[in-house]
Amino acid sequence: MKPINHKVPLIQQKLQDCVQASAAQILSFYGIKKDLKEIKKEVPVYISKNNKPLGSSLGHIGTYFLKLGLEATIHTTDTQIFDRSWQKLTKKEIIGKLIKRKKYIKHPIYQKEEFNLIFDGYISFLKSGGKINFPIITNEYIYNLLQKGPIYAVINFQFLNSVPKYTLNNKTGQIVKDDIKGNSSTHAIVISGFKNNKYIIVDPDENFGGVREIEVDHLLGSFYLAQTDYDNLLISLAQKIYL
Repeated sequence: MKPINHKVPLIQQKLQDCVQASAAQILSFYGIKKDLKEIKKEVPVYISKNNKPLGSSLGHIGTYFLKLGLEATIHTTDTQIFDRSWQKLTKKEIIGKLIKRKKYIKHPIYQKEEFNLIFDGYISFLKSGGKINFPIITNEYIYNLLQKGPIYAVINFQFLNSVPKYTLNNKTGQIVKDDIKGNSSTHAIVISGFKNNKYIIVDPDENFGGVREIEVDHLLGSFYLAQTDYDNLLISLAQKIYL
């Protein structure tokens, strides 16, 4: 496989801002300059009725890419929100399935309010013109996507960095390592290149991030383990072609 090197800037932020920071990183590649404050304003971090930060859903981030004039495709291997039997369904049919599935979804941490946000994000994405594919994600699949441009990716934070689970203090925003009471979490990065049989990632985390080279199997393992939060997905972007 030939080397690939897309110029994606590093924008380091707090761990809980990774979704917006990685969005800013990949948008910069396409000549769209957005800082974190702008993205948070335009794709806000949603707050529950009890003032609990719910974050920004990945479907809403995908919708944001579409509104900025890009084509966006989600590539997911999730089997909780989505289903492998949906591969040949139309967008309208997938939306109908998501509406029905939302009533039955469960997660050890997420509550109904969080799931409403997550499902609404994916439905908004499809209604706005986005596409969702249900492939088997392999080294070859990622490489082929990467040839066309950098990839917005969600991975398992603990597996990528070999660090303990953690708890989050909602009042202070501080993250506390706790291998007993803590939870595994997912994390947004950008895959920007390929060199010497390793993927180059642009990771916005202020502690473990940076521009890093990751072994293929390590990246694949980190991707598939994002199933813990039903977030195992890639988003590929492209400039719209107007005829």
